[in-house]
Amino acid sequence: MNTQNENTPVHSKNKEKVEAKEVILKCSLCGKKLFANESSDIIIEEIAGAQYHFDNPQCVIMFKRLNHAYGKNLKNFMGTTQFISDPFWDKTIPTVEEINEIHQESNKPDIRVIDNPEEALNRGNQLIESATNEILLLFSSANALYRRFVNANGFNITRDLVQAHKDIKIRVLTPFDKKISGLVNDLKKFSNIEVKFLAEPLHLKVTIVVVDRSYSMAVELVNDDVDNSIEAMGLSTFSNSKSTVLYYVSIFESLWKQADIYKKAEELYDQLKYKNETQRQFLNIAAHELRNPIQPILGLAEVMLSNKSLNVIQQEELLRIIINNAKKLHFLTNNLLDVARIDENLFSLELQEFDIVGLANDVIKEVKNQITNNKKIKIDLQCTEKSLNVNGDKIRLNQVFLNLINNAIKYTDEGDILVSIKRSNVNGNSNNNLNNTDNDTVALVQIIDKGMGIQENIKQKLFSKFTKGTKMGTGLGLFICKNIVENHGGKIWAENNTDKGATFSFTIPTTTTSRTR
Repeated sequence: MNTQNENTPVHSKNKEKVEAKEVILKCSLCGKKLFANESSDIIIEEIAGAQYHFDNPQCVIMFKRLNHAYGKNLKNFMGTTQFISDPFWDKTIPTVEEINEIHQESNKPDIRVIDNPEEALNRGNQLIESATNEILLLFSSANALYRRFVNANGFNITRDLVQAHKDIKIRVLTPFDKKISGLVNDLKKFSNIEVKFLAEPLHLKVTIVVVDRSYSMAVELVNDDVDNSIEAMGLSTFSNSKSTVLYYVSIFESLWKQADIYKKAEELYDQLKYKNETQRQFLNIAAHELRNPIQPILGLAEVMLSNKSLNVIQQEELLRIIINNAKKLHFLTNNLLDVARIDENLFSLELQEFDIVGLANDVIKEVKNQITNNKKIKIDLQCTEKSLNVNGDKIRLNQVFLNLINNAIKYTDEGDILVSIKRSNVNGNSNNNLNNTDNDTVALVQIIDKGMGIQENIKQKLFSKFTKGTKMGTGLGLFICKNIVENHGGKIWAENNTDKGATFSFTIPTTTTSRTR
């Protein structure tokens, strides 16, 4: 097989077919493989004395624009899709029309240095008021933005402009300071104004204004501590030279892109920081919670092994404690494994049709046997139907019932705990009424207790990892419940009762074979 790279000249007229049965080329701009055969058309263009292959006319146009901007250095960028996938390049590199304007530009474009700050401020206002398509504003400091928009009437000028020209786009780059946070929020209320913040390494000592890619002004900052724009300004440069204006456009677009990169880097740093913190918290909680049941298991097993005088009743009592702690250990390890599966997107369900009322009855019987004598609690099941079939994972929903009922017991010392199950058109919180058909109904399950209620400081993050109302526990149960319910297509929420205690609710879509009383 004969192989040629994208720079190999092919002696053929422009856009002529390259007739070769097995020749593989690459687009000189995007790097796409081009298979030259009798039925293919490969675009061949001669640019600056060399011939190049292209996949489509858009690649040809962008290549010419880049070649004008980078010249010989373009070879370092060739063969990459970034030029056609990232709009940054389309904004930064002059269009073909703009390149032609630069070549045809008169020898004496209007370029002037303005040493009178008041004249420069007025010229800047006139420029902005004349805009019809796009305004780029790069501020040297947060104070410069504040002076321009507050003290120099810039906000009102901008507001009037966007109201008069609905299609105009205004982009603002500025260093951040708390002083301008309210002003920036007001600017962002306009749909055609976008504001981004410059990281400290990107700060400049000049304010730049570019209007419609046709006019530019650069204003020197000499004193950032004053409130008056005129006192803060030094020399200013106005230009309608296409090459000068596009130079400032490229500066602005590069900084706009870097502002995005810095923001993403900060977000990634925060994510890594949070992940490291949650991992550390996870290990500390896991170690502490696993140690609690392990210690009595080991201690009592050693007692049974070393103390030969224990009678059968004493041995049974110790074994009962060991078994209960082993069950706690099993429950904890399963929770930890479930969280790991959720984090790695490996959490799955084994779906089957079953009666959720029967499941609730079984769980309540199991839980009643574990309530200690010092708690005066009664658990009742209230259903409007004999059975209510759902399509779900019976083991996982058993886990949800156990978690929620055990939580109700944990935070209730005295009073009734009511488990309510009914068919409903509500699939969300108590204020979210859906107009569903019978086939779209859900089983609404509510666990209503008379306990201490939900603390205000954890309400918003109740179903997040490591959120707990006391120092005891892992804070993983509700997080796991949320993922189980949502994987079934249901929702889960919680709210305090008007009198006492809290109500935890969740929904699971029903099937059509349930029986009413």
